[in-house]
Amino acid sequence: MKFTVTISDFQRALLKTLPAMPRKSTLPVLEHLNFSLKDNTLTIISTDQDITIMSVLEVTGEEDGGVLVPGRRLSEVVKAFGDLGSFEFSTNPENFEIKIRTTTGKFVMKGLNPEEYLDLPELFESEKPVVIINDGVGEVVPGKAHSAYFTGEEISKLCEKTVFAVSKDEYRPAMTGVFFEFNGETVTSVATDSYRLSKVSLTAEKAKYPNDFNVIIPSRSIELMKKADSNVVISFVETMKKITHARFDYEDTVMITRIIDEKFPPYKSVIPQEPKYHVVINQNDLLKAIKRVAIFANTNSNQIKVVFEENTIILTGEDEDSGSQGNETLTCDYTGEPMLIGFNFHYLEEALQNLNSELDNDLIIMSFTEANKPILIRANKEDTNVLMLVMPVRLG
Repeated sequence: MKFTVTISDFQRALLKTLPAMPRKSTLPVLEHLNFSLKDNTLTIISTDQDITIMSVLEVTGEEDGGVLVPGRRLSEVVKAFGDLGSFEFSTNPENFEIKIRTTTGKFVMKGLNPEEYLDLPELFESEKPVVIINDGVGEVVPGKAHSAYFTGEEISKLCEKTVFAVSKDEYRPAMTGVFFEFNGETVTSVATDSYRLSKVSLTAEKAKYPNDFNVIIPSRSIELMKKADSNVVISFVETMKKITHARFDYEDTVMITRIIDEKFPPYKSVIPQEPKYHVVINQNDLLKAIKRVAIFANTNSNQIKVVFEENTIILTGEDEDSGSQGNETLTCDYTGEPMLIGFNFHYLEEALQNLNSELDNDLIIMSFTEANKPILIRANKEDTNVLMLVMPVRLG
């Protein structure tokens, strides 16, 4: 195996594949990247058995072949090269010794036989659905069930605005991923850890999404997809007539992830349908005030008090142990009865940060009925495409 490649292109390919390679594994082979060269195309594969990533890169090939490369060491070496120039990569097919030559140096490391790598049928026995682009709008050609096309902006929005609310409790596996709910003309992504909930919806001009189909994607995969800056095609892999993996095709890369085979909680039942009170306030002003008073909150409870009065919000962070207190008063549009609500400031802050009001005046609306019931946060009363829900905390 022998090829020459520019350093910058190679670094980009490594950045795409390394996230699926475990730092430490009981299977040493997984700490390697699977390199395969045919003609001028280099294929790089990494997996931790939950996520598999395959990326292809055009190189100047001289001799086809394959090798398993120590991933972290290779990454460190190539990173140290800077981002200019090129290098030559070659292997000895007898002992799989790897040599990397630059204009100023030579580096040697031990590789492994590629035949030792894991069998990955979910990758090699699945295919990317065919997509047709008309007037800039992508649509999956009928024939592959449960597949959908998204722009980079769409998939990033569905992932980024929900994954922060995913549960870290391994004993509640259904909540450790983002729930995708497809229904023809709409797709909704939802995440909750029972203390807060985030819901994002997209509506297509015509039915282009799967109909009546739901799936939970693990948070690690969602974290990768929220960085998408190109169009993505999602499809699903079936084993024994049961969906086991989701497949994401984007640019020159494929990511395969196991799905979470659990039942997502009935999230719609916790979203208030007709809240009694509504508060309109500047999003940035509120977020900055929360950050300031949170400095004085108890570090164990992370609790702040929020008082809603006529056209006024009073925020208080207090730590009785240290005797410190922070207090801010903001103007708002509110005409309901006075209400005192306690919040974990982290949850309230993250909800506001991920709402990203699209209104010119940066106003948001907070809706509630009682002090101990969930509070809704939206860009405006009519917009339900992005919805945040935060549970109050019991005031001590």
